[in-house]
Amino acid sequence: MRYTVNAAAAGAILLAWIAPAGAQAPPGVIDWTGPYVGLNVGPEWSRLPGRVSAGGSGTGLANPNGANVTGGGQAGYNYQLNNFVLGVEGDIRGGGPSNRTSLPGGAGSIPAGTTFNSSSDWNASLRGRVGYAWNQFLFYGTGGIAFANANVDANYGGGGGHASNSTTLMGPTYGGGVEYAVTPNVSVGGEYRYTDYGHDTVHLGSVATGAGTTAPATGRIGLQDNTLLLKVNYRFGAAPPPPPPEMPVAAPAPAPAAAPRVFIVFFDWDKDTITPQGMQIVQQAADAYRSGAPVQIQVTGYTDRSGSAAYNQRLSERRANNVARALAGLGVPRQQMAVSGRGENDNRVPTAAGVREPQNRRVEITAP
Repeated sequence: MRYTVNAAAAGAILLAWIAPAGAQAPPGVIDWTGPYVGLNVGPEWSRLPGRVSAGGSGTGLANPNGANVTGGGQAGYNYQLNNFVLGVEGDIRGGGPSNRTSLPGGAGSIPAGTTFNSSSDWNASLRGRVGYAWNQFLFYGTGGIAFANANVDANYGGGGGHASNSTTLMGPTYGGGVEYAVTPNVSVGGEYRYTDYGHDTVHLGSVATGAGTTAPATGRIGLQDNTLLLKVNYRFGAAPPPPPPEMPVAAPAPAPAAAPRVFIVFFDWDKDTITPQGMQIVQQAADAYRSGAPVQIQVTGYTDRSGSAAYNQRLSERRANNVARALAGLGVPRQQMAVSGRGENDNRVPTAAGVREPQNRRVEITAP
């Protein structure tokens, strides 16, 4: 097993990155949309088969199977639509397999005492990703095209000299993994991939075949591997659009002391994701619930009048359920909540059909 400088450095940086983030897990819903960069490290079980031939005969390369540690970095972009996440990712890693066991002896035209070595120093891939987001987890499958270099060198016996060559292999890669959002920007995860980089033939000079003649030597080299990676990603959150001037950050309805307490969580257009300002209101509602006697609270979602009535009904229910999950994460028992959606009904600001009114995109938390 070969441990490279790249793999060791990637592992050290991963641990340093994970440690301070572990105590910052946020409540609520994670939006995976946006670009990200990260590091990876893990074990790789490889097969590096090959054969060297000259004058119509040849011999196989020694020890085609091996294990090593690989590490490097990745970058990509995700787009989330409801719970589904589509993305593209590219990565590059060092620390590939190396068959350093020599193969003495000769075979046919290959001189006795010849030794061969084969290795791969780096690999890279470009892949698509399809995933499903659940709470702070992202489960995904991935597949695409991968590249790796392959090197072969020969020290020919009997004073035949030395020859070496390399090539770039290309083939399919596919697998899957899971990510967990430690913070809104940092995620950790594990990924498995299988890759078959294919085969290629390289020229390895000429060897003496006897009677003063020579024959060209060639090496055929391939690579397949199974990789298990620990990954850490930093996601760059796109800045949200500035809210309309008339949209309040927090708008508890005025009421006398004995009236029900109402907390309003506002949403962006056509979104069911709770904004940071909205999470502040959810926190206030949870604090208010915990400070009084146990009562049943009403969690009701609404939309503006853009879009169809059926779509708006479903959107209002998703908003209400996301707020209820956030309240439950802050200690409000789910059985103490009555959760419902009212779609585009009961507008806070009456409008005509098709109008995108910010104050109508809301969830109201009402406690007696």
